[in-house]
Amino acid sequence: MLLEIAQQHNWRLVLKACQWQQCLQWLDEGEIDLLPDVAKTDLRSQRFRFHQEPALLSWSQIYADRQQQIASLLDLNGKRVAVLSDSVQQDYLRNLAQRFNLNVDFLPVASFDDGFDALQRNYVDAVATNQFFGNQKVAEAEAAITPIMFLPNELYYAIGKDANQSLLTAIDESLTALKADPASVYYAIIERWSAQSSESRLPTWLWWLVIALCAVLIISLIFVRLLKRAVNRRTRELQDSEKKLETILGSVDAYIFIKGIDLTYQYVNDRVADMFKRDAEDVVGVTDYDLFDLKTAQQITDNDKEVLQTGRRLARHELNQIPGENKTRAYWSVKVPLKNSDGKIVGLCGISTDVSEYEELKQQIEQLAFYDMLTGLANRRMLLEKVMHHYKNSERNSALLLIDVDKFKTINDALGHEQGDELLRQIASRIEALVGSSELGGRLASDEFYILFDDLPNDSVSAQALVQTRLQQLQQELSTRYTLADKQQLITLCFAVSFFDEAETAEHLLKAVDLAMTQAKLVGPGSVQFYSSQLQQDFNRRQQIESGLRAAVAHDRLTVYLQPQFTRNEQDDALTCVGFEALLRWYDPQLGPVSPGEFIPVAETSGLMPQLHQVVLAKAVAAIERLHSHPNYSGCSIAINISASQFNDAGFYQQFERLVEQNPAAKYLELELTESMLISDADRVAAVMDELTHLGLSLSLDDFGTGYSALSYLKRLPLKQLKIDQSFVRDLLSDRNDEAIIATIVALAKSLGLQVLAEGVEEPSQLERLREMGCTRYQGFLLGHPEPLEHWLKQ
Repeated sequence: MLLEIAQQHNWRLVLKACQWQQCLQWLDEGEIDLLPDVAKTDLRSQRFRFHQEPALLSWSQIYADRQQQIASLLDLNGKRVAVLSDSVQQDYLRNLAQRFNLNVDFLPVASFDDGFDALQRNYVDAVATNQFFGNQKVAEAEAAITPIMFLPNELYYAIGKDANQSLLTAIDESLTALKADPASVYYAIIERWSAQSSESRLPTWLWWLVIALCAVLIISLIFVRLLKRAVNRRTRELQDSEKKLETILGSVDAYIFIKGIDLTYQYVNDRVADMFKRDAEDVVGVTDYDLFDLKTAQQITDNDKEVLQTGRRLARHELNQIPGENKTRAYWSVKVPLKNSDGKIVGLCGISTDVSEYEELKQQIEQLAFYDMLTGLANRRMLLEKVMHHYKNSERNSALLLIDVDKFKTINDALGHEQGDELLRQIASRIEALVGSSELGGRLASDEFYILFDDLPNDSVSAQALVQTRLQQLQQELSTRYTLADKQQLITLCFAVSFFDEAETAEHLLKAVDLAMTQAKLVGPGSVQFYSSQLQQDFNRRQQIESGLRAAVAHDRLTVYLQPQFTRNEQDDALTCVGFEALLRWYDPQLGPVSPGEFIPVAETSGLMPQLHQVVLAKAVAAIERLHSHPNYSGCSIAINISASQFNDAGFYQQFERLVEQNPAAKYLELELTESMLISDADRVAAVMDELTHLGLSLSLDDFGTGYSALSYLKRLPLKQLKIDQSFVRDLLSDRNDEAIIATIVALAKSLGLQVLAEGVEEPSQLERLREMGCTRYQGFLLGHPEPLEHWLKQ
């Protein structure tokens, strides 16, 4: 069966031989990926994972040497029985032997073959296997079947606990499809392996009777009295054995019966009699038409006739209407033909197990598998089933809407998880009330919901218009106030949409809508984002940049360019280079030159900023050492930009402390901070800046005037310099507001005893006007473009 499923999914199977106990160990350790023929138990469910649809329904049975007289479980007393090591048969038989106080010597074997080998060598008297394997051995004349049948089990394929669930999903899909087709290879395989030995043994008592009759013919009348005694003794033994057997059959939690060739009952156990609310004697001699309704009786009769006509074992589900009950019960019935010594079929034996509770539980589990426990909405699995069905049937006039709760973690942290769950329930309740008949609302993950729009217009413009209208309705009803902890809380949500015709597969659709949601959350709370090919291209570009940037850091492909900074000498009005600003540049072999404006945001979001900071820091310190060896640049500093994430790192100060201790040239570093760093925890920022200045480092406030500045904090910060943003310098000569801002910054810097440097100086007239306004430090293309270190060492 596994080979058939593998062929359907184009799997390449590598078969690995192992004994049963070793197989279980290998599966647990990941040495093998899949193990067939595994009965599911509580212990095994903790170690392994199983699919949902049973691969096979099996029954265990005792097989014995043909010379052994084993007719019931009690006959195993004093016998040696081979059982598969660590199997369910071993546990069950041991418990049963203890329950009936039987002295059975169980011999654990590594495989069923080893068990039959031990039987052939007379190491054991009997062997326990499943009926498929055992019946084949009977057909090969290696053993005889006994009437002892036990432990009906559903068998599965098992995988390791950490293995890929998709493997089991594929197996479930194949088994469900194969079982639904009566002409499939599944039933052909079952039929082939269900073949049984045609050989049947005469009952033990009949052998004794034949022997006794022969003895009567050859023994004289002198021994008649002794013969009667022997017959009476054996009769009592048989009666005792029959009573024990009746006790066993009565205690089995199954319905056991024997029918004749005319399908009248010849024997029933207590469970069958109790089901019909009759004595066993009243059931014997009647047919199913006397006990069941017409439909149920016809179904049972058809199955019975199939056993009698084919002479083969039949295992099948039966749905029976029990007299006096209003509901239908499900049974798993196993029926085998009974043959006389001539091999002629004289009836059948059946064992039925009530699996109604199991079927109901199975339905409940399936229900839970497709619905969210917290909200009652459809879950992720339901969505995947629907989406895959759409793509399988080429139904593309649909769209998927993803809804994400903004700042849900903050809500959980502030109000507690109970209120977080309450918010999810309230959102789910509104979604359930809002979805239409052709829509499916559900919960995808923790704080993510979805709505599947079906039956959209085939025209893409009309479909988008309809979805836009539904989005407006959903935004109005969902992005509003909710009652949490007896207070009104304003909750916003982000929305992302992807149409089915924009993706080739279900997997691509989910990736597309997830990408759109990522973009929506980047835009801000309450945003709506439709997936588009451009969005995918931008995402692919970011992925390429991130991958290339990681490689650039690993292979030292990043370069630091230096742009000079000048000061005006008051005596001769000449310009002197006093320092440089370090600017990171990157040329990728595949992407070409990548702008810092493009790769710095990617580095921020991907966690690469610490590595970039290390690169700039190392190259800047090395550049300082070489610059100081040049007569024109002795004493020059190099300014490096510090991001908020770097400054807030717990080891930020210690990093510079070690750097200064190892290399004194690091004291010529000038750290450029931004005004945004002053907004949060300004006291800590000031304390760290004081520690940095004690190391000898200089601090500048970059892009001053473009952000937030609190003069009270500015006054106490150990700054050396304010840098005027180039946006003010650009329109200095034409915009009086920019001129006034620069004049104010220059005056403020002088009052605080700080140097002031103007960025973006590109024209002589700008340079002259800045000089007239009292600004004495400059940086810009007019004075020098950013160039590699070697360029400046040649000047």
